[in-house]
Amino acid sequence: MVRTSEAIALDDGDRAVLGAAKARMDEQTARLRDVVPCIIDMSGREATLAAAHGHTLEDKKALYRLARDFGFTDFGLPSFFDFPSVSDQFLDFLVEEGIDLDSFFATLAVEPPVDGHEIAPNRTVEAIERTGISNLILMIEIRPATLAMLGRSADEAMTDLARYVRHYRERLPAESARAGRIHVRVADPFDAFDEDPEGVMRTFKHLGALPISGILFEDVRGSRFTFESNEIIRLARHYNPVPRKILVHPHSGNGLEDAATVEAILAGADGLWSGFTPQAAQGAHGSVMMFLSNLLRAGNLHVREMYRVGTLAETAEAMWRIHDRGPVPPTQPVVGERAYRYVDQYFEQTDLPGDLDPALIGREPGYEIMPAWAPNYVIGKRLAELGYGDEVAGNDALLRMMRILMNRAQTEGKHIRFDDPEELAKLVEWAEEERRATNLDLEGAPTTNVLASRYR
Repeated sequence: MVRTSEAIALDDGDRAVLGAAKARMDEQTARLRDVVPCIIDMSGREATLAAAHGHTLEDKKALYRLARDFGFTDFGLPSFFDFPSVSDQFLDFLVEEGIDLDSFFATLAVEPPVDGHEIAPNRTVEAIERTGISNLILMIEIRPATLAMLGRSADEAMTDLARYVRHYRERLPAESARAGRIHVRVADPFDAFDEDPEGVMRTFKHLGALPISGILFEDVRGSRFTFESNEIIRLARHYNPVPRKILVHPHSGNGLEDAATVEAILAGADGLWSGFTPQAAQGAHGSVMMFLSNLLRAGNLHVREMYRVGTLAETAEAMWRIHDRGPVPPTQPVVGERAYRYVDQYFEQTDLPGDLDPALIGREPGYEIMPAWAPNYVIGKRLAELGYGDEVAGNDALLRMMRILMNRAQTEGKHIRFDDPEELAKLVEWAEEERRATNLDLEGAPTTNVLASRYR
């Protein structure tokens, strides 16, 4: 029989495999650490689709101010319709307040010529001309099935786009870091790729030849895998090198939306055009708050310099109340009430690799007693939070009796939220009485079987 030490000895080949794995991890962490994220905040636009109570002008104003105060400098304007809406009110507010419109992008669908008009007239076109909005998102359709329904060929669609780009390049300010930016939003790139992958390549090649500033795309239904999004990014980047921006917008639907935003950066994207919080479309999307928090985990100092990250949780809470007319769900990652209420000491996040120190985003960690688990450590920490002295919070024998009694209550079929201060006070009193009555000296878990004790 081969001795264990011989069986697990590493040779040069093993070390090469390990070295390659570490190098890949380091390379990707460095990308997340060093990227300067490009964000177009869509909080006043995207969440409208998911706001059951709608958005009033006051809501739009509040969302803008929250995003601006957090540190965003680029904003997507709400949609304009062929009838008066809050979007018109919001634009009037920006003009009346003298707010710099170079911070805003208007979204304009690319249309065929109409009655001799080079640019099909509509309320968005009128708003651009009336107010001098200087940044545009031109939305194009490239999916063959959609183009056929519209009676357009792919070549005609590209001709329409080139005409729009030329028209606005002649009328917008010269392109700079703040003004005269024209981004092209490619609709349904995944469905288009399924139907005609070469057509998608031709589109990206055509975009590479146009005087635009960036490319935007989205996973409309939230049904695609991250590796599919990444390949779309790589195709776009092949013909549209840096410094041209590529921004993504993954919707929820398959649970990959926040992973997709991180993976997009690793594939070569620059950032997101998304709302700060997840609310959007059918329900949610890969949100900016989650994206930035993940960059913080990688140690990205640009995020700290560009944004008031200490107000991240506060900003999210305020936006949630506007969108859903209620608080952040307690189980929401990063900003939910329970995100940093630990049920075991081994779940604590501090400054280990990949951790997000709650203090960094304006949160204070805490502890929550779950009756079916609740280690002595957590019970003691929760008691200390509530002001109990060390004679209670640090009394391991008392803590163990409390744990025993919580489990007893459950065996008797009782549902009691022992984390509530009133119930916890009753439990402390019950545990003290039980110890006196039984005269037991319960000094906590035994010191042998250390690993088993950890998971008791």
